[in-house]
Amino acid sequence: MAASAMRLLALALVVSASSAFTPLTARRSVVKYDKSKPVPADAVDRALEAAILAPCHFLSEPWRFYTCGAETKAKLCGLNEDKRAMFEGVPEWLIVTWCSEHDDGSKLSLEDHAAAACATQNFMLSLAADGIGSKWMTGALGAAPEDVLAAVGANDGEKLLGAIWYGYPDKALSPDNKSPPRKMGLAGTRTDLP
Repeated sequence: MAASAMRLLALALVVSASSAFTPLTARRSVVKYDKSKPVPADAVDRALEAAILAPCHFLSEPWRFYTCGAETKAKLCGLNEDKRAMFEGVPEWLIVTWCSEHDDGSKLSLEDHAAAACATQNFMLSLAADGIGSKWMTGALGAAPEDVLAAVGANDGEKLLGAIWYGYPDKALSPDNKSPPRKMGLAGTRTDLP
């Protein structure tokens, strides 16, 4: 087991169940950031280490992560002139793609997609544990997926999972922040079986 994975495992054993739940309740989609406060590289590294701990069948590791420097962020901001000002207000971008050796729509291809989504959630929860806000963007970017993939130089066969915006939020993350009400709630999504 890699040293970084061992560190994360050791940390997980020390953290209590109630405090482990805090990133889940504190994480909210953030659109307003404090650009004067840079995100530490070690927080991003921790979040990426958490991401790759996501479950995946046969260790397929279908996720690919593109951390975006200034030049790449400028390319991404230029993909939608109508939203350029909003995009430029985002301190950091991570483009997440996924790839599968299996046929599109097949069971294993869908499992690869799900694994990459789990990895993305792990990334965002790890950031939230460090007080860093994020937002998972897909269609709201208003840019064609192939244009986003070209901007980051993604390899053939990769598919866009999303753009993750992140940075320190204008308003600090807190488990007390209200989440949007769920339409169906737990009662509408849970079935108790005998």
